Amino acid sequence: MSVMSAITSDFTFRDLSRNPTKVLEACDRMGFIRIRSRKGTTYELRPEPTPASTPKPDYPDFSARRRALKMPMMKAEQSEKLD
Repeated sequence: MSVMSAITSDFTFRDLSRNPTKVLEACDRMGFIRIRSRKGTTYELRPEPTPASTPKPDYPDFSARRRALKMPMMKAEQSEKLD
């Protein structure tokens, strides 16, 4: 047994077809796994990194600004003219 096979798990396409949950859990746990075909071709499967949550921009509170200036709400007709 090589050092690499001690670190990673090797699976076959049959394993992937019959028990995908086990294969994907091992992939999550190990970082990547190898899948062997009957021909002997080896594939590596790695989980994609989770996308970092992008913080929402901090927009000013325009409604609070409008209320502080005692401005009335815009009517639908006015809004349509601006659009």
